[in-house]
Amino acid sequence: MGWAFSLPRIETCINATALCKKLCYGNGIRYQSAGQKAKRQRNFRTSQFLLAEGGPELLAENLSMLVDQARPRDWLTAKITGTQPAIPFTLRVHDVGDFYEPNYVQAWTLTAKKHSECKFWFYTRSFVEEVFAELTKLASLPNCQGWLSADSENYQQAILSLCKAPAGIWKLALLQDSDLHSGVIPAFEGLEMDVDIVSFPHHRNGRHAEPVRHDLLTLCPAAMGNLALKAQKDTLRPCQTCAFCLP
Repeated sequence: MGWAFSLPRIETCINATALCKKLCYGNGIRYQSAGQKAKRQRNFRTSQFLLAEGGPELLAENLSMLVDQARPRDWLTAKITGTQPAIPFTLRVHDVGDFYEPNYVQAWTLTAKKHSECKFWFYTRSFVEEVFAELTKLASLPNCQGWLSADSENYQQAILSLCKAPAGIWKLALLQDSDLHSGVIPAFEGLEMDVDIVSFPHHRNGRHAEPVRHDLLTLCPAAMGNLALKAQKDTLRPCQTCAFCLP
């Protein structure tokens, strides 16, 4: 996906379902090393400290420094010459973890406003009213795209949050397990609005659950194995190549 920011799941995934805890790719081996765990805990401790010392504004200052590091190496040259950089300037908020309190969301909103040239995107299950209200402000920014993460256990809650928010801001992301609840697709069909829905059939180690195919669903090509990840630093990542989830 390119640059991303992560947090520990236990402390921040405030509306995690039993299913997403079970299937989360954060369970994969690459996320279980001591270094990976320490990084996420450090991010969380630092975020908490900065919020306590200076509120969203102080945290935003520090997040902005991270966003600056995500700029493509040829960004300035491309800007001066009016061309496109080799890879787009993007950042996913949370490859692991979620938004856990309103002030934390506000810090990301300040950061995204400052870096209008960067494309931010995120998936969330934080449907708690106070947090979700701030998330809707973040998702409404022109350089941000928010996705409500739904599965067989919380799809009704995700749809309710979608319908409460102003039209056109949120989209839906389906974590599709191998035994998708029979009510999910009819619930999507019953929506009285046009909304993009991306489906992620559960995938691990190059294998994925048999995908549910429907006109409403756009299957993630990376989850389906159609976009290979290249290790070179200055090459497009699958999410940047597809760009369906980006703003």
